[in-house]
Amino acid sequence: MLMSLLLLSSSVLAVSPTLTPAAKDPPVRVWFNSDGDYAYGDRAKVYAKAAEPGYLVVLRADADGKVRVLFPLDPAADQHVNGDKKYELKGRGGREAFVTDETRSHGTVLAAVSESPFRLEDFVRDDHWDFQALSDRQVRDDAEAGLLSLINRMKPSGEHFDYDVATYVVSDQFARRLNPYPYYWGYDPWWGYGPRFGFGLSYRPWYYRRGWGWGPW
Repeated sequence: MLMSLLLLSSSVLAVSPTLTPAAKDPPVRVWFNSDGDYAYGDRAKVYAKAAEPGYLVVLRADADGKVRVLFPLDPAADQHVNGDKKYELKGRGGREAFVTDETRSHGTVLAAVSESPFRLEDFVRDDHWDFQALSDRQVRDDAEAGLLSLINRMKPSGEHFDYDVATYVVSDQFARRLNPYPYYWGYDPWWGYGPRFGFGLSYRPWYYRRGWGWGPW
């Protein structure tokens, strides 16, 4: 009887499943809608998520090496984010994070999170982002290294931060919607931007020619 109980006990132990710890989320993630595959003029949505509460900065470099800050939208805005919460990074007026203005190229978005706030004063002018200060030749040559260099300047004391990088691709489809007219004049809000306000109110014409797509005049 005792031997039977011992055999039964050993068989139960033999089939007991092995418990494995659940995979831990990375400290920070950044990603796009549409898997980061866009056509010219698409509105790109960007999402970020930190595993723990902390402070977040998200930078975008386009194909020409121009850097824009996706989060926080203004230098004085709150950098703090909650842990394990998905954030959609909104642009002005609650719109999508940015519009893809590159053609047949790609861009890079870097999200950095830290336990302490990032120091942004070196990149601010008149309470707005100073895009001239954010400009870095290294970004054009190596987007990830250049954006990391900017983040390091926001952490001059050498405090620890974690980061994630996502890249997007812009195809050579210039326009998804057809225009019945041979020419179309439009408004380009990115032209004439200056370091004071970050974006300009200058007017630049764009044309549409049937079969050619969109392009600068």
